Amino acid sequence: MNDEGPPEPDDDAPEAEPAPKPDPPKAVTAPGASPAVQVATVAAAIVVLLVVGIVFVVQGAKDPAKPPAAGGSDQTTVPAPPTSGYEPTRGEPLPPLPSIPASLCPSAPLKRPLTVLSFNIHHGATPDERLDLGAIGREITSWKPDVVLLQEVDDGRSRTGGIRQAEALGKATGLNWVYGGNQGGGGSSAIGNAILSRFPVTTWRNTHLPVAGGRELRGLLHAAINVDGTMISVYSTHFDHGAGTARMAQARASAQIMAADPNPKIFGGDLNAGPGTAPLQVLRAAGLGDVWAVGEGAGNTVPARSPRNRIDYVLHDGWFTPLQSAVLRSAISDHRAVWTRVEFRKELGCFKIGE
Repeated sequence: MNDEGPPEPDDDAPEAEPAPKPDPPKAVTAPGASPAVQVATVAAAIVVLLVVGIVFVVQGAKDPAKPPAAGGSDQTTVPAPPTSGYEPTRGEPLPPLPSIPASLCPSAPLKRPLTVLSFNIHHGATPDERLDLGAIGREITSWKPDVVLLQEVDDGRSRTGGIRQAEALGKATGLNWVYGGNQGGGGSSAIGNAILSRFPVTTWRNTHLPVAGGRELRGLLHAAINVDGTMISVYSTHFDHGAGTARMAQARASAQIMAADPNPKIFGGDLNAGPGTAPLQVLRAAGLGDVWAVGEGAGNTVPARSPRNRIDYVLHDGWFTPLQSAVLRSAISDHRAVWTRVEFRKELGCFKIGE
């Protein structure tokens, strides 16, 4: 290997004589172009440019840039309430109207639509396991929900400092709370679902769902809430993430439980299944509609930083119609939250809003 480097230049070598410089190019005059023709050409070009500019200005006034769509990739705030008489554009028909017993007609009308949030909080930790349950509470508060359906909520587990997370979030948000623990971590600790509600919770129950070859015990948490004198049932769940047979069994069991419930129903959670999969078909066949029928875009929720899949949902029965839906980015969780504003359907004669 030669370590001496490139040879030094030879100072004694004779200098080369410089090459002769070429003659400068001669100007070529375009034949036959009179000054009058040149002036007319320039004027025509100016007129064309002015016309193009006017077209762009007019078109911009007629079709201004649209604001970011609800459910956009970086949305962190909820949409403003719709104006009176607003009718959303739907991507699918509503579920069938329910048969309403006279006894279920409320003594007082709903004062406003309900806002519902479904949120897998990943036990209040970032994807790299940095805990910040306080930030989760602040995010929920900023989204101003009436009802919150939570998944992956720890209760007394050592990995999250032994905190009862549902209770802590209830206190942080000022909302009523109930908790349903499912898979345990030994002793009294558990992982499960929770429901937060701005309205009083009258009854609640947690039902364990079939394991059916799945990896963990899952549950369906139900709370009956009193909304302006009307009883509404809300459900939070988290289907198995490993086995499709488990998700199917859990969807069927959930549908069976809700079929025995006469109240208006909202169902949501992390279903670990895409929109067209068999578990979703089971739930849709049970009379549930998808609030994303009024959302924009794909509604993807995972992974949180750059979502490519939609596995988190808010579903509703035939009593409700969704007005707005959005997917909201969390600074903490590995899921994005699903937010929606719903109201009772106008076709239900005994239900009126805001009178």
